[in-house]
Amino acid sequence: MRAALLLALVALPAHAADLVGEAASADAAIEERVRMVLAHRLEGKADVLSADVTAFGALDEEREAKGLPPTGLTDDVRYIAAGLAASRDAQRDALHAVLDAHPDAVVRKCAEHRLEADDAAHADQLLADDRHNRRAGVVNDFVRPLGVFSGTAFLAALTPFLLAGSAVDSVATTAVNLWHYGRLSPQEREALVHYRTLLEREPRTGDAPEIARAIRRLGTKRAAALCEETVATGKRALEADDLDHAAFFLVDAHHLDGCARKADRLLARADEARARRAARDEGQRWPVDDAPFPPLAELEDYRALLVTASGFLERHEHSRFAPSARYVLAIGRDLAGHHDAARDALAEVAHDRRTAVGRHVASLLASPDFNRLAAIDEAERRHRRETLRYVFLGGRLDGRTAVYGAAQLGATGVEAAETLGIFNVIGVLTRGWQAWRHDPVSNQAIVDRGEEFLAREPASPEAAGVHARLADAYERAGNYGRALMHYRATPDPSPKRIAALEDKLADRMLDDAGRRGGTDRTLLEAIVHHLGETRAADKARKRLRDLPGTGETVLTREVLEANPSLLGPDGLDLDPRLLDGDRTDGELADAGVTLAAGEMRLTLYNSPGPGQHVETRPLSAGGYARARAAAEEALYARLLTAEHRDADSGRYERYIPFFVQGTLGDDGVSVYPGVKIRRDRSEDRELYE
Repeated sequence: MRAALLLALVALPAHAADLVGEAASADAAIEERVRMVLAHRLEGKADVLSADVTAFGALDEEREAKGLPPTGLTDDVRYIAAGLAASRDAQRDALHAVLDAHPDAVVRKCAEHRLEADDAAHADQLLADDRHNRRAGVVNDFVRPLGVFSGTAFLAALTPFLLAGSAVDSVATTAVNLWHYGRLSPQEREALVHYRTLLEREPRTGDAPEIARAIRRLGTKRAAALCEETVATGKRALEADDLDHAAFFLVDAHHLDGCARKADRLLARADEARARRAARDEGQRWPVDDAPFPPLAELEDYRALLVTASGFLERHEHSRFAPSARYVLAIGRDLAGHHDAARDALAEVAHDRRTAVGRHVASLLASPDFNRLAAIDEAERRHRRETLRYVFLGGRLDGRTAVYGAAQLGATGVEAAETLGIFNVIGVLTRGWQAWRHDPVSNQAIVDRGEEFLAREPASPEAAGVHARLADAYERAGNYGRALMHYRATPDPSPKRIAALEDKLADRMLDDAGRRGGTDRTLLEAIVHHLGETRAADKARKRLRDLPGTGETVLTREVLEANPSLLGPDGLDLDPRLLDGDRTDGELADAGVTLAAGEMRLTLYNSPGPGQHVETRPLSAGGYARARAAAEEALYARLLTAEHRDADSGRYERYIPFFVQGTLGDDGVSVYPGVKIRRDRSEDRELYE
């Protein structure tokens, strides 16, 4: 507006005084009107705000008729008035009217966000994405086994059985996907919550009939899924002989709508099993009038047996019956409550595996009653077994992969050796490399057993070994902080391995800082202070040097080029030639301008010669406040209007959502097309899994 006024002053010098006076009075009148709009918004006067919108529109028309620029505030007032609409439908209509008026970028972005944040609109988008992903999943799994370019395609020219196997594999995959197509998804659960929330808040909205129908449809689907899941949980508990949990889940399923028939048969089995257990427990109870202790004569004979065994060892230490006597004494110590001494005595007996007693005691020591590390050993064996299964069989062998394998083998017949030969060798090598780099199997069972042991027996002689095993498990799981803590608790930790774990931990923390935009000062400072000798610490120091200090505002050259008004007297008050592209008269570098209390730092290109330098200029308190306010307004507008597009989504993905992908995996080399899946961007996805 000031620029237009200056041009008018140059063109009409005779009316300069009148124009300046008119501009000054117009600014004061507009400022007063803005104050009134804010007051009406705070007071909640929707009808008065509508009049304000009309008044600002008339003012803009009047100014345009006089050759003056419009105020540019009509869209803002219209957006403020839309927020006071009495109902959801009226508010959405008002927001659409704001967008139809083609407002500036900030108002447009705010209005679009308000429309997208509506519960019904969010739920509609969730369901649309879910439908797209279901269809894309069916198409992709149908196309993937065929492979437009793969090792199997080469051999198909020689052996049609391989091509037939791929076709059968595709059909089997599609059949399985279609079988599970109607299952309730997390997106549908979240959409159901949004629909219900909106209908409770706005029961009279115009979309209520459609929302009610969607709620009924999703509610029926949710009830069926809940029934199936509850019955399956009860069945698993029944098969594991966990009768109390089985009865709880099956009774719960029996009371669900439409689920009684599915639960009744299993509930009857659970009741029968509980009755048998109750009868068995009743039969094993001691009668009330019988003391649950052996008679005095038995106790005396038992003591005599122990005394006899001890005397026998003193007189016949090398007898072939000595292991049996030691076994008797060890069991006596265990029954007396001296478990550690009993275990040591049993270990001495089990040392000689040549005798039957030694072999029996060795198996007894391996049981959980005496082997306190048996649970950890079992968890580690299971982990190794699952890892080998992944490397050689390509993951967990479940019903779905069994269908794939059976279909492939049935189609290939004699030629199965070719499919399961070189291409499986490639797959085994690939999976072996992946398993070596990143553990594909969960280590949680090992961690749980180890942490439980340390919590129960922190001073045990085996504690050091458990710390070492937990360090390995945590390292495989990628939890390098816990791995470092446990490894340092071992008796003689290797400095080399500690340095390696610190490197991995620092790299992980640096990656976390990068995912947050590389500006997480707390993480970067933690890397420098606590892991200063690592390679990642050098990168963290460099990032910290590039970050602005506390309370500083950075305006890059890109921001200044997009907002040239910042260079004016109401902003930074800089020479516009700093952005004209000519280095001879000074030119701002990419780092731009940094505002700090009492100063302004300009990063300029050297002239002549390469490189850059920093020039510091003092700022008065008023100049700093004015420049900071203008900078924050420009940065806010830029952040608000920026295009937040997913880095993995292409520019034309909305119109051409296809991709061509290549893999080097279980079946060797394969290239195939597909339909791109829409990413779930829900912030509360874990609540609906």
